[in-house]
Amino acid sequence: MKEIIFITTQGCRVKRKDNQIVAFQEKEKIASFPVNRIEKLFVFGNVEITTSAVSFLLSRNVDIFLLSQTGKLKGVITTPLKSNYNNRLKQFRAYFSEKNLYIAKFFVEKKIYQIQKFTGQDLSNYLKMLKNTDSYNQILGIEGNVSALFFDHFKEYLKDKDLGFEKRQYNPPPDPVNALLSLTYSIFYSFLFSVALSRGYDPYVGFLHRKRGTHAAFVSDVMEAFRVDLTKFVGILFNSRFITVEDFNQENNTFHLKPDSLKKFIRIYHKNFIQDKDYKKQIEKFFLELEEVL
Repeated sequence: MKEIIFITTQGCRVKRKDNQIVAFQEKEKIASFPVNRIEKLFVFGNVEITTSAVSFLLSRNVDIFLLSQTGKLKGVITTPLKSNYNNRLKQFRAYFSEKNLYIAKFFVEKKIYQIQKFTGQDLSNYLKMLKNTDSYNQILGIEGNVSALFFDHFKEYLKDKDLGFEKRQYNPPPDPVNALLSLTYSIFYSFLFSVALSRGYDPYVGFLHRKRGTHAAFVSDVMEAFRVDLTKFVGILFNSRFITVEDFNQENNTFHLKPDSLKKFIRIYHKNFIQDKDYKKQIEKFFLELEEVL
């Protein structure tokens, strides 16, 4: 079975050796992966990857994701698109039609149902307002209100009240919880970027989110259907003390995971989301529903 590989060791060099991708720290081999077992490669921070390794991976249709040490997506090296362009055409047609708002509602509706399930609260009034509105700004307002409600509940869900979490904040994250939320979202955003491309979509043509700079708005749209699960996962890690304040470094009023803690986090994240068969089925099911809506 193919796997998604994460390289997090700072200062290492990734090379091709025969039919393997090998990571070296100075002259010592620290990891090796047969290329036929690699589905995608994620590279964090100060990691050097040779052009021969890049060419070899691309020849085997392996996308390479370049992220900052804190998990922010910096770029993607991908093969020429070979996917079904019909989805992209449907996406463009929907974007320039009356379907635009309907599809924006689709993403928010999915999020509301997930929040309702997590909080146990009756959010039917928000669903009714969403159904009855034809205003893009009102759709954004509804999404913003339910998100605020969700994070209020999440704050209470966290057992350790000394973590410093008050509300969702980023750029920079002011506490360990926000830092781990940002990392968790960013990795999944990168993963969905690749999924969107592989299914023939344009990652930048969104319905709920609107493109700004290099923001992949469509990917952020899709993220909304999974954001509650990802957030709950972060809460479980803190509540079980699998991750604690001691796993973080604090620099310039922001937080990021220590190198060994990042590796620990990646392992459990990989197991529970990225490589989990059941969760992959959920993602597949969501995209099939989206294709029907488009």
